[in-house]
Amino acid sequence: MNLRRHDKPKATMRDVAWEAGVAQSTVSHYLNKTATVTPETKRKIREAIKKMDYRPNMVARNLKTRGSSILPLFVPDITNPFYSELAKGVADAARRKGFDLVLYDTGYQRNREGDYIEMALRQQAGGLVIGYNLLDERLWDRLEQTSTPAILIDVYPPNDLWSSVVVDNEEGIRIAVDYLSRLGHHDIAYLSEPPYLLPLIKRQREFIRVMKERGFEVRREWILVEKQQVNRVKIGFTLGKELLSSPLRPTAVITSSDLVAIGALNAFLSSGIKVPSEISLVGFDDIILASYVHPSLTTIRQPKFDMGQRSVEILMKLMSASDQETPVVEIIPPQLIERHSCAGVR
Repeated sequence: MNLRRHDKPKATMRDVAWEAGVAQSTVSHYLNKTATVTPETKRKIREAIKKMDYRPNMVARNLKTRGSSILPLFVPDITNPFYSELAKGVADAARRKGFDLVLYDTGYQRNREGDYIEMALRQQAGGLVIGYNLLDERLWDRLEQTSTPAILIDVYPPNDLWSSVVVDNEEGIRIAVDYLSRLGHHDIAYLSEPPYLLPLIKRQREFIRVMKERGFEVRREWILVEKQQVNRVKIGFTLGKELLSSPLRPTAVITSSDLVAIGALNAFLSSGIKVPSEISLVGFDDIILASYVHPSLTTIRQPKFDMGQRSVEILMKLMSASDQETPVVEIIPPQLIERHSCAGVR
């Protein structure tokens, strides 16, 4: 779907030249380092740029200078294989466009987010790729004030000013529930990490909605959601153990992510519960580890590499546009990946 961005005039190189009292070509030489500019003229141009909050078109500069510029990527946890695969797609596309990827791992820390955003702006990054929803919402205002283009991945935009590439989370959960239903499962549990992002909230809500729509009972003790942001595998292990302590045991489990599923798998196996003969398990993401655990994990695939590449393509259009581009939210269809963690009800 398309979202319209509020019109806001951006300062141009011509505006900077007029403010500094120099020729536009002089401003171009200063920015691209293609000719000598006197110290006094440099000072005037710098002051004009600061006063008018001018943001150079980094794509155009790249093409003119045949050089390389930076493309910052913000992720909350690079140890999570999901973000590693996402970063690989961004880096691959950025390299083809002549950009060098700069990776910022924020660690879910607000102060680190702010420091990194300011660092990227000081380096005059032409645009940002953000792989999650910034915890400090004021930073969105900061990016808007500086007219810095940004593209989000795996999250929905906080307002109608930003573009995003995100998988259809509701469809992914519907696929998972219906797949288990075809195997004869009606008693299905849901385990989740803290729903700090809208996609996680959407998955949990859709699970409850689809279960009710299909006529399956939704048991409160079978919907377990961790409150603290800790290691996802640990979350899955803890919630898996808690689920097994319930008087009634479900025949299948859907998790909010593959890492949570891997933790739950360890909890079941260490308790003597066989997977999939006694309990089936479905993850979400299809990280590389999903195919190497035993039994290998059936999951809902997000095409992380492709999403990373697509985000760069959209960002390049935003960066090279002479006028404000209309923000776009691109919804990517999920895919069921069948492996060995699911079986029919015994």
